Amino acid sequence: MILVWGPADDPPIEHVLAALQARGAETIAFGDEALASLGYDIAFGDGISGSLTAGGVTLALDTLQGFYLRPGATRQQTQPEAELKAASALLALAAAAPATVVNRPWAGRSNWSKPSQLQLIAAAGLAVPDTLVTTDPNAARAFLGRHGRIVYKSISGVRSIVATLGPAEADRLGGVATGPVQLQRWIDGADIRVHVVGDRWWATRVDCAADDYRYAARDGIAIAMAPFDLPAELGERLVRLSTRMGLLVSGIDLRLTPDGAWCCLEVNPSPGFTYYEDATGQPIAEAIAALLMGTPFAPRN
Repeated sequence: MILVWGPADDPPIEHVLAALQARGAETIAFGDEALASLGYDIAFGDGISGSLTAGGVTLALDTLQGFYLRPGATRQQTQPEAELKAASALLALAAAAPATVVNRPWAGRSNWSKPSQLQLIAAAGLAVPDTLVTTDPNAARAFLGRHGRIVYKSISGVRSIVATLGPAEADRLGGVATGPVQLQRWIDGADIRVHVVGDRWWATRVDCAADDYRYAARDGIAIAMAPFDLPAELGERLVRLSTRMGLLVSGIDLRLTPDGAWCCLEVNPSPGFTYYEDATGQPIAEAIAALLMGTPFAPRN
């Protein structure tokens, strides 16, 4: 049995669930709205035993083969206690279950601190942008002066819109005094998003003039996406990086510079892969389904 937890209208949840069902997998799926009525009896000790009941379907935990989770905006302080407890029980199950879990909660912790994650990426032998985290406007202006164009983004895993600053906007850097900001040297080149699934990878080249191509359509800026033939040695290195982080599935953002050099920007532990899958036809959801089922991957025609 494969357990799927996440909002029913979340595209990755929809695609993975459809791929599982097309492959004949037995599934039990529910979103955050079902947490209040979720029945659970989970015993942790020498192994895991017990059951989950959702929507009238009961899952015996000793039959749990795979667990795909992308919970929504839950576990807030204002959330009802019953939902908080159910979410905590599910996260504990995801952390300890002897099953294929995409991904274990602890494996996503590197994304909580982008500077810390950059250290892990660099330790894996991949180039990363020169980075400064500061609340000192003078240090920020000096960093801009060295690089000419810089990127600013959130330090945490909370999604933010990436934007750039040039010399004409140096006065804006006085705002860093209100809280720590991550600044990075701008890297010229093409964006390459790589999705790692187990020991396989799919790369997408993104050509776009926007600072953050994810929001290009909102701003009326053209974007072109196409499958990209990633060098095998680099793909294997990204698989090793993902594995070292404890991730079975990851979305890795790279920049390919005009002179052919590679720079790794970050690793997403819960990628919204359908944005790229829809544009390229890459069988990422099918690969995730095969991984969860423990079956060989072979795309369906």
